[in-house]
Amino acid sequence: MNSKLAIVIATAIIIGGSTLWLVLADEDKPGTSANNNIMKYKGLPQSLDQYYTEPEHPGMPFEYLSEMYKLGESMMGIPVNMRQGDYMNACISFEEFSQNYEYSSGMVPKWKKYYNQKAIDELGCALEGADPDAICEAMGKVGETCSDCHLDTMTPVYYKYYWGDFREVMIETPAGPLPWKQAKMNYLLVGFDGIGVNIKEGDQDGAQQSFELFNSMFDNMKDACLECHDSVPRYYVSEDIQTMIEDMGANISDGNLIVANDLRYGIGDSCHRCHIVHMPPQYAKVDGK
Repeated sequence: MNSKLAIVIATAIIIGGSTLWLVLADEDKPGTSANNNIMKYKGLPQSLDQYYTEPEHPGMPFEYLSEMYKLGESMMGIPVNMRQGDYMNACISFEEFSQNYEYSSGMVPKWKKYYNQKAIDELGCALEGADPDAICEAMGKVGETCSDCHLDTMTPVYYKYYWGDFREVMIETPAGPLPWKQAKMNYLLVGFDGIGVNIKEGDQDGAQQSFELFNSMFDNMKDACLECHDSVPRYYVSEDIQTMIEDMGANISDGNLIVANDLRYGIGDSCHRCHIVHMPPQYAKVDGK
């Protein structure tokens, strides 16, 4: 394959991939903490709010994301057809992309600065002339503004429209419903770490008591996950982790404390993986406190 064509395709994949990430992120609304020190001060245009109302059909992306998806897919049509030597359909894909580009440029007036109509026009001319060098250069210019917009706006968008706040989530505890942090520190961790403490001390009865507290609190935490997640758990609190917890409890009851503690480390690894995903956006919400 021509090296210049490969560059064109790679550029489109990067841009399209960023758009696809936006759409895929819609399911469970995770995020990262990039730029979390400045996101709250940058602000987002109020005109964006109208595109982030609840979708008419459950499971569909927000309106703005839907338009970004159309934009990315139509752009990908250009290198897809070029790779197949079909310049006619590459030009047709460009026309669709050009229309989507123009439409999306007007959705948020303050973001119009990220759109480079000159590069779009140059891309169209290059396609008409089937000039790979000119196509590569024009797509590179378009890609630069796409990337600039994503770098500046993605994290604030996640912050405002996607990331939940654990401070608003309550967990059932022996003392009644408590805020997430309080329930975790006073009951969930006391149970989990208590297992290890008692195993280290050779206290089987104490380990059993700690296990019972942890086991019940894990179930309560799993229920609290539904505050944000509406899909069947596939990790962190999924059936495989529940099986490990049950096996740990059985080994404690049987006096196999070393085996039980090994299982506890495996469960803890799953906890840590959950923290990696959820703690950065939460710290962004509370300025790291």
